[in-house]
Amino acid sequence: MLEWIVAGLLCILTYAVFTLSTSSGSQYEDNSIDAFISKESPKVKTRPQKENKYKRDYSSEGQQILLLYGTEYGFSEEVARKLFDRLCEEAASQGTVWQPRLVNVKYFKHIIWSEEQLCLLLISTSGDGVPPTDALPFYEMLMNSGEILSHLHYAVLALGDSNYPQFCKTGLSLDKRFGELSAMRMLPCQTVDTEDWMVISDWMNRLIPAIRATDLAVKADYLVKRPLTVVESEEDKETIHCEFNIKGSRLTWIAGDALGIYPQNNPRHVEKILQVLGYTGREETHPDLNLPGYCEGIVTCKEMLLRYLDIKHVKPDLLQLIQNHVSCPRQKEQLEALLQVPSELKEYLSQREVIDVVVEFKTGGLSVHEFLSHLKPLQPRFYSIASSPQVDSDTVCVTAAIVRYSTLGRDREGVTTCFIQDLLQGGDLCPVFISRNPDFRLPSNTKTPLILIGPGTGVAPFRAFLQERALLSAEERGQVFLYFGCRHRNKDFLYREELEKLVAESVLCLKTAFSRDQKEKIYVQDLLLQDAQLIWNSINEEEAAVYVCGDARHMAHDVHKVLTKIIVIQGQRTPEEADQYLRAMETQGRYQKDVWVV
Repeated sequence: MLEWIVAGLLCILTYAVFTLSTSSGSQYEDNSIDAFISKESPKVKTRPQKENKYKRDYSSEGQQILLLYGTEYGFSEEVARKLFDRLCEEAASQGTVWQPRLVNVKYFKHIIWSEEQLCLLLISTSGDGVPPTDALPFYEMLMNSGEILSHLHYAVLALGDSNYPQFCKTGLSLDKRFGELSAMRMLPCQTVDTEDWMVISDWMNRLIPAIRATDLAVKADYLVKRPLTVVESEEDKETIHCEFNIKGSRLTWIAGDALGIYPQNNPRHVEKILQVLGYTGREETHPDLNLPGYCEGIVTCKEMLLRYLDIKHVKPDLLQLIQNHVSCPRQKEQLEALLQVPSELKEYLSQREVIDVVVEFKTGGLSVHEFLSHLKPLQPRFYSIASSPQVDSDTVCVTAAIVRYSTLGRDREGVTTCFIQDLLQGGDLCPVFISRNPDFRLPSNTKTPLILIGPGTGVAPFRAFLQERALLSAEERGQVFLYFGCRHRNKDFLYREELEKLVAESVLCLKTAFSRDQKEKIYVQDLLLQDAQLIWNSINEEEAAVYVCGDARHMAHDVHKVLTKIIVIQGQRTPEEADQYLRAMETQGRYQKDVWVV
């Protein structure tokens, strides 16, 4: 008997060694057998993050195809991905402008049905005849919906198992419901028994020509993102252009206004906090009705942390609360000492987020209500609008520099910029509002010359200004000078093609400073000094209006000093008189700033 046990163990060990030595995809360092049998966490290889080809952000107009899937065990998603690939291949080979978007039906709340033209639904049915768990809210919504979908073309692939009595019931029911809501059926609902790829392939072969025969309008997606920079190293800045479709929202704006965006926190960070504190996330809360963006009703703990509370900035009150619940005497003394020295407390909190604090200090008996009540509300973030309503009143554009960095051995990120870049997909809905900026407006006289100073993302509102000046004839508009700066001409020259086109059309005189393209760094304030006489003549003789947008702490401060210097030298004024001159320009609305603290 003992010999059989020993032989069995040897077989298992031999198999493990063979598997580890032949598996190219092993997560263990050097396919180590030590890592395989170690009780400690193995060292995981760091692999480059692969681009998700199924997550598409279309920057150009096209024929949009909504590819929805609902799955319990993953097969519907596998089929949907194969169909996505097939649609992309057909589009490339036939030269069509199809734009397929792959969406799990659990995100159905982000779909604006009035904007959709074609929906392909691939959905499975559980053994007892009900939809997959994630698909149940979508199923109930559509079955109870009264929305007329006469504009929508659709086809349904129903997956199931014929061993169960209610074979493919979910897909068949949804196919029927789409028809009842006046949607146009492209193909009869196709049922699939288990993993019958022959039937699936035949359905796809019939579907492609059916899509070609469908008259789909060419238009832009609801939400469009596109990169504005080239990122090749950690030093390169990642900046995107993002467009929000606000058609039907009744939101209006004027060039110079800002877009307020309500972000959501990173779900991974929220899950980590819940795990450390021992919360399920399903605990019900009755939050303060004054929370930004809050809709009245009972909210779960997880939703509060995702949507309504700030988990990036730590209130001193939270440390005090944690001190009251810390079980370790040493940690209790550490917190007590920290709370008594304001300078040290400020330094400590400036480097930490909520996750750092709850991981560092182990607490016991900290209730969900106590914890949540000691967090700050999650505030909206504001972005200068980079488009004019005179060009497109249904689309609001913003320019966002994605914030990513590391401190204390942990990767950090900007809440809103990474929400836009990493979590929002084309077609998602995002709560926004217009923030008025009455002190940053174009002159009423369109012939007034403009001096625009906006390095980096500071160029955003000037894109809106320039769009409006470009609509005017040469006789109706005054001269426009734009002083733009970035690090590298070929990496982060934002809106380069647009700006150079405006130069070619004589709308704009563009002055650029690329600080890292030569040995000696050059900034926009250096260009202003070089053009000192031009600047002085423009503001003094032609009554030009000066606009500054960007970093308040450094750039705007340096630009103000340079303008003062120009007035002193070119205008032969004292520093005090130069300061008064700029103050007078501010009073007249000829020196306006849209600045922020980085």
